[in-house]
Amino acid sequence: MNAEELRREIAERLAETDNAAQESGWLTARAAGIPVSEILFREEELGEKEIRKARELADRRVKGEPLQYILGDEYFGEMLLKVGPGCLIPRPETWGIVETLSPQIPRDGSFCELGVGSGAIALSIASARPDVRICGSEISPDALRWAERNLAAFGFSHVEFRAGSLFEPFAGMRFDAVGANLPYIPRSEKPNLQREVRDFEPDIALFADGDGSGIIRQALLGLEKHLKPEGIAMFEAGSEQTRPLAEFAADLPFLSETMILNDCFGKPRFLFVKRQAE
Repeated sequence: MNAEELRREIAERLAETDNAAQESGWLTARAAGIPVSEILFREEELGEKEIRKARELADRRVKGEPLQYILGDEYFGEMLLKVGPGCLIPRPETWGIVETLSPQIPRDGSFCELGVGSGAIALSIASARPDVRICGSEISPDALRWAERNLAAFGFSHVEFRAGSLFEPFAGMRFDAVGANLPYIPRSEKPNLQREVRDFEPDIALFADGDGSGIIRQALLGLEKHLKPEGIAMFEAGSEQTRPLAEFAADLPFLSETMILNDCFGKPRFLFVKRQAE
């Protein structure tokens, strides 16, 4: 059996998934250790070990495990990050935080990510802004291990991750910018989510009590002690939460500016705030 024959077999196993043709190529390529673009042109027979590995990967996908966990990585912007169980999978809409905040951080400034997960936001800003001191907090030991693993892979010396909730690890510290993709899905919505998300991604990174905005509100309050004068912050949220959060932020006397920003799909996704000058 050559690579293309194996890919077709894997595609049949994945027939009920939304993207069987493409996913079968990725799984076959990973199992065979070859680029996806070479599958069609590889005429030599694959070894039993490679065939068995591809079938095992396909079986995991059939059971609903996210493709990113199976492959062990996912792109965020141009960065390929290691991901796996216990770590929220980076999503393209979150890139808006990097895109918005990165150019606005002052020269030799500081940035803090709350709830780093894989480290996607912090490491992307670190790549774009080597002059900026970057910190990140993470309450989940599992997620923190993934973030540390990605940090070690890129070797950024101006980045530090700490264990703890929100600003808890940063007593007495203030930052020029803060960004976060904190849990914001109401727990009542869990049954309605895709199986890949509901059954495999960590609850602690997805769900919050009530309407889902409580943790973000807590982070907003923390800006009073941890955001520098004229500092900026940006939080990802559900589209139905952005307006109530903006109204909440507008009532905080230490903030001078509040905006709702859209994601790459045109949906209201982010709350952007700025602290007043001293």
